[in-house]
Amino acid sequence: MKEVRAIAVNLDSCVGCYACEIACKQENNVPEGERWTRKIPVGPHEIDGKMRMDFLSLNTEDCNFCQHRLDEGNLPRCVDNCPTEALKYYPNSLELLSALSNGKRMQICKLEAPHRAFQ
Repeated sequence: MKEVRAIAVNLDSCVGCYACEIACKQENNVPEGERWTRKIPVGPHEIDGKMRMDFLSLNTEDCNFCQHRLDEGNLPRCVDNCPTEALKYYPNSLELLSALSNGKRMQICKLEAPHRAFQ
């Protein structure tokens, strides 16, 4: 059975440098004007008495987690290229649930889960 896998971002570590967008475009030869991953600035807003700017990450259906890189034992290019290590790849539900329950502000950018028929 196919396992859940995801790319998630730690919102407290992401500085909005857009390195993930550039890496994705270069790795996948994404045409000009098109993006498979994008950063969306949100804020500024106050968190714990400090002004913050968050950068949400969204991946399109075209994103396949750089499967060709995973097959070679490498991380997806966006994750591998993140200078603050804010982006992480989670190959299974156990690792993803652990990351989401660690108390950090996390956002899932891309989630792939097996399709199950409802009974």
